[in-house]
Amino acid sequence: MDDGIELSADFWVYLDRLVAASELVIDRPRGACHPRLPELIYPLDYGYLSGTSAMDGNGVDLWLGSLPERELDAVMLTVDLFKRDTELKLMLGCTTEEKKTALDFTSQGKMRAILIPRLGELAWLRTRRSVRKFQPRPVPEDLLRQLLETATWAPSAHNRQPWRFAVLQTPEARKILAKAMSAAFRDELTSDGLDFETVERRVFLSHQRITHAPAAVLLCLDPSQGDAYPDPFRQQAELTMGMQGVAMAGCTLLLAAHAAGLAGVWLCAPLFAPAAVRQSLGLPGAWLPQALVLLGYPEISPEPPERLPLDEVTKFL
Repeated sequence: MDDGIELSADFWVYLDRLVAASELVIDRPRGACHPRLPELIYPLDYGYLSGTSAMDGNGVDLWLGSLPERELDAVMLTVDLFKRDTELKLMLGCTTEEKKTALDFTSQGKMRAILIPRLGELAWLRTRRSVRKFQPRPVPEDLLRQLLETATWAPSAHNRQPWRFAVLQTPEARKILAKAMSAAFRDELTSDGLDFETVERRVFLSHQRITHAPAAVLLCLDPSQGDAYPDPFRQQAELTMGMQGVAMAGCTLLLAAHAAGLAGVWLCAPLFAPAAVRQSLGLPGAWLPQALVLLGYPEISPEPPERLPLDEVTKFL
């Protein structure tokens, strides 16, 4: 274990000791009004650790959730332009949904916040969910840029970085794409022999999913970044390696969004209408659409899906 991970672990251990040695005081219970902004109602119990001192001179702040264990598995880092300060707030016994609720509450007006999960624990990665319903709240452009910059650090064969991103930040751009994909989708479903009502219902849901997302990123492959081979077998392998690179960039994008308090979902639909997608958005001819990632602040947090047991999908040699 390197020094950075050891220091991270010690940080959380020391916070655990601070919590264990302090009395929890809830001075703003769930349903209470914010002292400075009375229109804001606390969605969870909010208080501080008695006998401690934070950057503002008061006790260390905390959010207290509904879980009986009161485990400290995340902290919230906030910035308040009105008070012109930053603070660290502990998240004790909070469910995933309660953490998101507290984060939304603290990211209003002149306040912004991010959640920092307990480092060194792989369980956090398992909390990512595929979310298809989002709040109408927009995703700031600077945040989108940070997420995409993080995605570019994904691995790729020969470090060719074959991914290309078309960011559909405006409602108009998403409507244009949804319209083009809906037309192709309708033709496919009709050719499959489905009845008119079923076709229109599925097309409508697909259209709504794209247009109602606050942001979307079309992941494309630029195959010109790969090597050229004289035989079709190796040429196909090179193309597959490029697709793998795009997929890894997309996965990194989803995990970065999760870390930033956003949610997303991976849609493979562009694979079935690449020409329509490329033409509708005016993309370069070399860009091959691979997937569409919808992003936003989640409206709901889905229950975790079942996973196959590790032994069913793994062979140790």
